Amino acid sequence: MEKKEEIISNKIKCKKCGDIIESKSTNDYKRCSCGAVAVDGGKDYLKRIGKEEDYIELSNLKQTTFFIKRVVFK
Repeated sequence: MEKKEEIISNKIKCKKCGDIIESKSTNDYKRCSCGAVAVDGGKDYLKRIGKEEDYIELSNLKQTTFFIKRVVFK
């Protein structure tokens, strides 16, 4: 049994200009109006561009459990 985090929403808030930006699909690159930070990845991956101290993380993640089936051929 494995655990994986599912991305529900991929967004941040810029501390400099106050914009909330959200990436909704893969390669949906969004930059805030002042250009300090950007977000990318949609629900496939979390990518942040800019200094960590310049944004507030607003993404929602859900932890799911799944089973891996392995078939071994001899």
